[in-house]
Amino acid sequence: MKIVLNFLPLKSGGGLQVGLDFIEQAKQHGRAHEWFLVATKGTPLAEVREVSNLRLVKTVPNSVMSRLWFEYLGCRRLIREVGAKLVYTQFGPHWPGARTFNIVGCAYSNLFYPEINFWGRFPFSKRLVRKVIDLLRMLRLRQADHVIFETEDLARRAVHLQGFQSERISWVKPSVSSLVALDKEHIPTRELCLRLPKGFRVLLLSTYNPNKNIDLLPRIAKVIDERFPDNDMVFVITLPPQSSSTLQILNDAQKLGVSDRIVNLGPIPQEGCAEVYRACDLVILPSQLESFSNTIAEAWAMRKPLLISDMDWSRSLCKAGAAYFRYCDSHDAAEQILRIKNDSRYCTALVAEGESMLHTYPTACERFQQYLSTIERLRSAEETK
Repeated sequence: MKIVLNFLPLKSGGGLQVGLDFIEQAKQHGRAHEWFLVATKGTPLAEVREVSNLRLVKTVPNSVMSRLWFEYLGCRRLIREVGAKLVYTQFGPHWPGARTFNIVGCAYSNLFYPEINFWGRFPFSKRLVRKVIDLLRMLRLRQADHVIFETEDLARRAVHLQGFQSERISWVKPSVSSLVALDKEHIPTRELCLRLPKGFRVLLLSTYNPNKNIDLLPRIAKVIDERFPDNDMVFVITLPPQSSSTLQILNDAQKLGVSDRIVNLGPIPQEGCAEVYRACDLVILPSQLESFSNTIAEAWAMRKPLLISDMDWSRSLCKAGAAYFRYCDSHDAAEQILRIKNDSRYCTALVAEGESMLHTYPTACERFQQYLSTIERLRSAEETK
């Protein structure tokens, strides 16, 4: 089968990592098919190594107009030239102009948790824009031939809350990326980590998004400093140095008198993530909502204790594999961090529970095989109509 991979939406963060891993699995385990990759210029996906069964056939400039033109018009010629019968989109909207079977992987968790005021922290004008974008995303999802979610809860909510037809819905359990494992090494990132201050290092490995609540970290550091002025706590983040959001977080830390507790390594290449986990002692994820964060599985794979917001979605994903703190509560987060730091038996038990949870998730290869089986099944059914 000839399959076009629409990876235009993947530019950074966990989605990019999933896309890179999908490509590696397709090269090794998808040899029965031909894969034609479409990526955004300037991203690691635009530089992937081609092999006999996978080719990079198009890169699109990173601009709204270029992407819209390609999604509605430009894609038609490409699909016709390669003779593809199916387009698989990873974590983003499908191509309305693609006159072929469209399968979409969905990570828009906020569309299916209406009880969470996902954009509530934004000013009114930005909140309105985001809600309009959400409406457009939902419309595009409904137009796709089939949608694959990352969790059973999201798939169930799509049917029962948003009225999706159950036969047009699947879910494939997420996995840890093959790019993050105990045996992975990346010398440049390791050398970068050697510059980190000594002490107990708490890692939040993420790009910026208000949902991630990265701005909570200076407040947690302040609480710990007030209780233990001589503590050795360090919070490690991985944000673009000159971003306005990054500068705001660092400015908040300075105002609170904890600027020495927040260390920004800058964006980490996908192949270097394992080194950052290895250099830190605890992984924190203070998000309001996630469909599934790579951070969860990666913390387990790297044998690091995980601390996460206490929400329904996080409890369903992590169970006993994480410690929890009340959402956006810097005092409770500080309490949990100190417990993990000071109670070695508790920390060891958390790591063991995380490893046990990891075994309930598929490997990267198994996850790809589930995606591939779904793609093959749906295309076969479409051909018999």
